[in-house]
Amino acid sequence: MSTRALVTLFAIPLLALTACSREKSDWRSAQAADSPESYEQFITEHPESTLVATARERLQQLAEEKDWRAAAQTDSLEAYQQFLTQYPAGKWAKEAQVRIDNFAAAPGGAAPASASSAADAPSSVAPAGEGASLPDAALPPASGGYGVQLGAFSSAERANDEWKKLQSDSAGLLDGLSPRVVVGEAQGKAIYRLQAEVRDEAQARAVCGGLKVAKKPCVPVIPHP
Repeated sequence: MSTRALVTLFAIPLLALTACSREKSDWRSAQAADSPESYEQFITEHPESTLVATARERLQQLAEEKDWRAAAQTDSLEAYQQFLTQYPAGKWAKEAQVRIDNFAAAPGGAAPASASSAADAPSSVAPAGEGASLPDAALPPASGGYGVQLGAFSSAERANDEWKKLQSDSAGLLDGLSPRVVVGEAQGKAIYRLQAEVRDEAQARAVCGGLKVAKKPCVPVIPHP
């Protein structure tokens, strides 16, 4: 075998190995930057890579995250409806629906407080008026103290059923708390708000923080000064 043939024989696998190594390096760089620009650059430089599909998926996720932050910052019924139309099966679709329901259930159409951070979302979509968290100070507990609000329902039975479910799913976060169902009205219909009284604001926010980690809607209820 000639020298040229030998060089060619060894050069081809070496080039393939180098290209593979560069692709992996570029992918790690794209992941480290985790930006639309980094993933677009990877796709441009490695259009045949098996990682292109993953890069495109992450691009879509980043676009959704950006639009969700914009909707949450605007915090209006129209913004959440537009987001839900654009991302009906997205990561925050369920949270958007909850917040849309909040506007429907809030007294006088007042804008609701966020039910969770932009990085979280509830585990299930609540029908209008069902399981919707309400504004922080919209309706204090019957005692007038601090509390948490866990949803709004069409009947007291549904509210009590939700309490039992939350107790089972919340890993002890609700231990020592007693539920109360506060009757209100929204759009001419009775709604039943599920709440629990806590000792202070710190406990209210701690309970809601834990429930949000479990992807359960919760809003601290802070009494008016």
